[in-house]
Amino acid sequence: MLPETPRPLAYVTRIDDLKKDLARALEFIGWHNQVRSDSVIFVKPNFTFPCYREGVTTNPILLKVLLGILKDRANRVLVGESDGGNNSFPAEDAFKGHGMDKICKDTGTELVDLSKTHSLFVEDSILGRKVKVQLPSLLTNGVDCLVSVPVLKVHVMTGVSLGIKNLWGCYPDTMRCLHHKHLDMKLALIAKTVKPRLVLIDGTYALDGHGPMYGQARKTDLVLASNNAVASDTLGAAIMGIPVEEARHILVAEKAGLGTTNLRRIQINDGWQKWKMQFHIQRTLLDRSSVLLFNSDTIAKLVMDSPLTPAIYRLAALLKNPDEEKISKEMKEYYL
Repeated sequence: MLPETPRPLAYVTRIDDLKKDLARALEFIGWHNQVRSDSVIFVKPNFTFPCYREGVTTNPILLKVLLGILKDRANRVLVGESDGGNNSFPAEDAFKGHGMDKICKDTGTELVDLSKTHSLFVEDSILGRKVKVQLPSLLTNGVDCLVSVPVLKVHVMTGVSLGIKNLWGCYPDTMRCLHHKHLDMKLALIAKTVKPRLVLIDGTYALDGHGPMYGQARKTDLVLASNNAVASDTLGAAIMGIPVEEARHILVAEKAGLGTTNLRRIQINDGWQKWKMQFHIQRTLLDRSSVLLFNSDTIAKLVMDSPLTPAIYRLAALLKNPDEEKISKEMKEYYL
């Protein structure tokens, strides 16, 4: 008879004392089993905008506290991100905008630009389909434990953007937007390869309405943690009131053997239902058109990286709603 697989662990709480709450969350999910004194730890935040935005990017205050806790135990703690997608901004701008130089200096941690490190291609079969992704070799064989630190938010294309979706930022090519076809399976391959041992979801602010770049930021003061990315994302989606079926990449990861979406099979510290909210995903006309880019690398290439790109972008600008116009304007103003 095969030994029973241990139930994944998950923790959720309202933030009262940030350092104590993070420490309790990590303790509950058994972080000492993954982070030892001789470990090399890599922390992957979500920096989808070149400066901190509530509900959009990982809170630098939470990140600093977490890095300090990890560095008190581990030999080396690295933290990093890759360039913004579609050539939107270099990683170094996000590091500057989030104050990462000072944070790393204060915590004794090391900053890594994933787009400037050596990378390799990984290919494997996920649910019978062969898919390929590019990953920094540092993450495939240079760290003992990867910690995903996403934001509690919805995503207009993938339902939610949590521990697994956050790993898409490990893809070092700024034009990874050209490789969205079979994204669900590619995300499962990335998770299978880099093996996020710990997920800590920043719910100081959560993002409702659209995501991942804009929406309604809601101050929720929650922190979620798990020792399994499928479990963390299932719980995060449930707390936002988003059916896990809306986030197909989580179901694919489950079918690939990376975890369970059955909350009854996850050992959770408390009755998570008391934290449950009801978020919504509001798709725009431009979003509905962009679905084509997620299903065809050829169309994505034509739209985003071809001689026709400038004309297509001018046409797309006519379809933007006020929120989409606002985020485009804010990105431009950031660089003025």
